[in-house]
Amino acid sequence: MVGGSNPSWPATFFALTKDKGTMFHRIREFIREVTLEIKKVTFPKKDELIGSTWVVIITSLIASVYLGIVDIALSKLVKVLLN
Repeated sequence: MVGGSNPSWPATFFALTKDKGTMFHRIREFIREVTLEIKKVTFPKKDELIGSTWVVIITSLIASVYLGIVDIALSKLVKVLLN
C-alpha cells in the first residue's frame, strides 16, 4: 500500500464479534458488572479498620526489630570470619 490510509481499519476495529458485541458494548457491560459487584462488598466499620491498622503497625514493628537484630548479628559474624 502506498500512502493514504487503510479504509478497512475502522470496520475491523469496531466490528461485531459473534456473541460479544462492539468494543463499546463490552466496556459498558464490564462497568455495569463492576457496579453490581461493588454493591455486594461489605466494607469494614471504623472500629474494625482501626483495629486492623494497629495489628499491621505492631506486626511491622516486631518484624523490623527482629530483622534489625538478625542483620546486626550476621554483620558481626561476617566481620569475625573475615578478620
